Amino acid sequence: MPRVAQRVVDAAAPLAILAALVEALLGTPADAAEIRMLSAAAMQSVLKQVTGEFERSSGHRLIIDYGTMGAIHQRVLGGETADLIIGSTDSMSNLVKEGRIRADSQMTVCKVGVGIVVPSGTPNVPMRSIEDLKRALLAAKTIVYAEPVRGGAAGIHIARVIEQLGLAEQLKTKTVFGGGGDVTEVTLAQGEGALGMTQISEIVEKPGADFVGPLPDALQNYTGVAAGIPIGAARSEAVMAFMEFLKGPAAVAVIRAKGMEIE
Repeated sequence: MPRVAQRVVDAAAPLAILAALVEALLGTPADAAEIRMLSAAAMQSVLKQVTGEFERSSGHRLIIDYGTMGAIHQRVLGGETADLIIGSTDSMSNLVKEGRIRADSQMTVCKVGVGIVVPSGTPNVPMRSIEDLKRALLAAKTIVYAEPVRGGAAGIHIARVIEQLGLAEQLKTKTVFGGGGDVTEVTLAQGEGALGMTQISEIVEKPGADFVGPLPDALQNYTGVAAGIPIGAARSEAVMAFMEFLKGPAAVAVIRAKGMEIE
């Protein structure tokens, strides 16, 4: 081989090795996949924070559509599909029975309780007992929670709590309903004197919001969050990589920071 040609080959070799290393670390464009997800709004704050890291480390892209847990359940029952579904553990079990989710794909992610939010700067609201909650509800100018008919687990539970406390009629005229996932934003928009109740993951670390605390233990309700692959969807490397990522240290740290608990 002529010396000039030999030098060109020798010079190109390190570049080829570097390119191979980059492909091994990041994945080639051909390996990259889009993962379409239907997810409960309770996981929205977590997924928004971890999506970038997963996409950078895997090369895959997440496309996420959010809704209340009840709405996600109904959409899947109605025939809508995706590569991955995230909803309540109860919903996931029911969807398995209905033949919509693969039984061998279910994975518990975490659980989340219901908490109370007020606009930042609101005087401290004690929340140690049921009586504390009753006083806070009666003193608030506006009460905000997710409309129960939309199927959100927190909204349904809060409506039951208000009924149980005997306050349904007294609070009716000052209640404003927020959609699943935006109760905190609606609470802040109401201004001074507003008090919102929603899943804790939708409260903590939100700008302008103060997390008062969880509902008193006797009235608390935890909702399990689970992931599953729909029947007919491929159990692809990309989907499995994301499910593994949700169990990894980076995602777990964010889940806990958002007030959720790992089971």
